[in-house]
Amino acid sequence: MEETSTDIQNKVVLITGGTSGVGKAIALGLAKLGAKIVIISRSHERGQKALHDIAEATGNEKGEFMVADLSLQSSIRKVSEEFKRKYERLDVLANVGGAVYFEKQLTSEGIERTFALNYLSHFLLTNELLDTLKESRPSRVITVSGAPRFLKKANFNIEDVQSINHFSGLGATTQALFARVIFTYELARRLEGTGVRAFTFHPGLVQSNLTRNAPWYIKVYGKLANRRAKEDCEIGVYLAAAKEVENVNGVFFDDKKQLMTLPILQDEEIGRRLWSISEELAGISKM
Repeated sequence: MEETSTDIQNKVVLITGGTSGVGKAIALGLAKLGAKIVIISRSHERGQKALHDIAEATGNEKGEFMVADLSLQSSIRKVSEEFKRKYERLDVLANVGGAVYFEKQLTSEGIERTFALNYLSHFLLTNELLDTLKESRPSRVITVSGAPRFLKKANFNIEDVQSINHFSGLGATTQALFARVIFTYELARRLEGTGVRAFTFHPGLVQSNLTRNAPWYIKVYGKLANRRAKEDCEIGVYLAAAKEVENVNGVFFDDKKQLMTLPILQDEEIGRRLWSISEELAGISKM
């Protein structure tokens, strides 16, 4: 990051999933650069610990956390209102939070939990904060996705976006992953000319606890993977802070900062259909 020209000092960055894994790695990297970090955490304890860790590691004590269950739309709306009461601007929204569930569960709002947390939360939170992002332009929305070799072979089921009919934990997680990328491309098209940029990126292998809900044998694999994983997420920090990408929009970056195309997930018709379905599931109609 030393060779990258950045402009993030004292800017406000809201991060989902900022208490661990990729989200925390991005929070740490941006805090080192002097950003004002705001983390959304499901629990008060984890949010407080993450901020303590970040302050201790970086010397940046400007951070704050807000508590919300991102699998619930009511909680997302509540935390969005809380954020807008406290902050007049939002320079970067980092959609990073997620989890893997190995059994089909519906939230109390009737949405399949994997889809609700891993995709619909990003869609709704972004829409709830869109006016603030526009007023803060130039601003950015960065959304985590997966490895390009995997995304290039995407098979997204637009007829069953929640994977209700043929559920598997990994299948539903994959479906939500594809949805995040489609969402980013469609968001960028809709934001053209507003001064808000949208990127999606592959974080690389970063230490995480994504397998915390997994069967024991997958947890073993997760522990082994973490031994090889890095603690930082340079690409996430780069996309949030670098001046080099301030005129780029609607693109996917791999973990080596290379811009790549994903034709299957860039389909405009699929993008429009997913957006319409998402608005219906989230009960909004803004754009």
